[in-house]
Amino acid sequence: MDEGLPPRIPFLPDQIVHHAEGLLVTGMEGEVIWLDTDFQPLSEVKTPHPMRIRQASIAKGQLYATWLDRELLLACMGSMPVGVVEEGRPRSEIRTSIGTPTTHYPAGTTWAHALDAEPMALESNGEIVIFDLYNRGMYKIGSNADERWRLPPPEWGYPKKRPRNEELVALHLEQDIYWLTSRGGRVQRRLLETGKLIEEFLLEGVESPVEHHFKHEDHHLACSATGMVSWLHDGVVRQQIQLSGPVQAAMWDARLGGWRIAGWREEVILSERMIDRRSTRELPVHVCPYKGGGLVLFNDGSWETSPFE
Repeated sequence: MDEGLPPRIPFLPDQIVHHAEGLLVTGMEGEVIWLDTDFQPLSEVKTPHPMRIRQASIAKGQLYATWLDRELLLACMGSMPVGVVEEGRPRSEIRTSIGTPTTHYPAGTTWAHALDAEPMALESNGEIVIFDLYNRGMYKIGSNADERWRLPPPEWGYPKKRPRNEELVALHLEQDIYWLTSRGGRVQRRLLETGKLIEEFLLEGVESPVEHHFKHEDHHLACSATGMVSWLHDGVVRQQIQLSGPVQAAMWDARLGGWRIAGWREEVILSERMIDRRSTRELPVHVCPYKGGGLVLFNDGSWETSPFE
């Protein structure tokens, strides 16, 4: 057994969001726990809202997130300060309130709003929030939820329509522009101020449908539904590998000069000097650089030290 590992996450982990003071771990049933930079708990486990967090972004001490329950056909978004954790209403109470004037929102939020469509993407820089609603359009709001603009759903230049090609899989902010990535493998760059389209292009050499598009500066990692992973730099494919299944998560490691990838029961390193992979005992949901090496979080809540240094 590895010594010095972080405490086990006491629920089924879903997403991990890093920020300057630590990280947030969310669960499949809406559980939340805040950890410090040494991955030690800063809070108790609470469930602010009894549904899965769909997207989450942390900037300037605030969490901006969306919650979605497909069974109940309910979705909302809201903001809460980093470190805040409160227990919300049980799911049974949310269910019985459907059709009544009562609307329940996540506990501890400074503001929250119901959504009338499925949230597909969200990102924030702490001053504004950009988010997309399925078949509704793109929105820009301030950090206090004041609307700045709204646009119709993006139109894409596909020569032939294919099912779900136009769904968004990623949204990235970069200074005064933002990037949109569609499931079909096309990217749009737009002005943050107005939402105006600057350019649209295809991720060259990337197999679609695309499930994830991770970005770090000029480095891009496009992950297809079949497990094909493509690392692009300045629009050119640097490395490409076929994995055993879909990617769960990935994170850039500056020391390695490459990507740490949580695959389907495997951990993968993709860099200029090495391409390596190993089978794992459980399904990894996150992998990240840590103290000169790496840490892997599995779907049972346990941690493991990465053998890749």
